[in-house]
Amino acid sequence: MIELMIVMIVVSILIAVSYPGYQNQMRQNRRSDGQKLLLEIMHEQQNFYSKNSTYTTNLVAGGILGLSYPDPNGDGSVLSDKEFYLVTATVCDVPTPIADCVLLAAAPQRGQASDGDLTYNSRNVKTPATHW
Repeated sequence: MIELMIVMIVVSILIAVSYPGYQNQMRQNRRSDGQKLLLEIMHEQQNFYSKNSTYTTNLVAGGILGLSYPDPNGDGSVLSDKEFYLVTATVCDVPTPIADCVLLAAAPQRGQASDGDLTYNSRNVKTPATHW
């Protein structure tokens, strides 16, 4: 009986030590879902800019960017493949016009909510730096 108790204690300690590391690794893996989408959208934004001399804040209207992601809110934002990030496009800085700079922001969803936003703009600035 004592041996069983010792084994249970050892297993409990191993779980307590390893679980936070596992959670951190999962958070980092999910973050790649948002990073991938931001890079893909910025690529499509650059293509759109080369044809129209402006960026767009509507990521889904009529498929102008060639994206096939769902728009859950009906506001031109898109949800990532694994639904861990919702990406929106805005002007970088007011009063900078959309023709000069677009800012993509990926807001974490579901199990990723505590991770904070990822951003990427057409000036190649990515924040937060620790998440890229």
